[in-house]
Amino acid sequence: MQAIKWTQDMSLGVTGMDAAHEEFLEDLSELLTTPDSRFAQGFMRLIEKVEKDFREEEELMEEIDYPGLHGHREQHARVLAALHHVAPHVMSGDVALGREAAELLPQWFLYHLSTMDTALAFALDAEKGDINPSAIRRAAERIRQGSGR
Repeated sequence: MQAIKWTQDMSLGVTGMDAAHEEFLEDLSELLTTPDSRFAQGFMRLIEKVEKDFREEEELMEEIDYPGLHGHREQHARVLAALHHVAPHVMSGDVALGREAAELLPQWFLYHLSTMDTALAFALDAEKGDINPSAIRRAAERIRQGSGR
């Protein structure tokens, strides 16, 4: 699978989330084109970055007492568990397995963005009192339609 690039259509209108998502896609794209000799280090850096991003997102959800926190956290945990399961194999030289795992991330990301993160963006906007549900619905629809890009 080819890496996906950030587009404005993926924006949820939450600056911190959008920046983290854009950076994640850039890091993932870089990893997917990294030579095998440097792949293990890049894979471990990606895991560290994903852990940090998930932690920050979960802290935001805790701050607003987000009702979807449990399910959202569970999805994060599943992705991290899969990456952590693959990591020792990658560190032992199984770059192919690491690449296979990394190539699954864009599909997961687009789904997560258009469902869980869209709902979180809606809740964050509501918390600010600056809610624009139609804009968030339009963003989710653009993401779902563009997932083939």
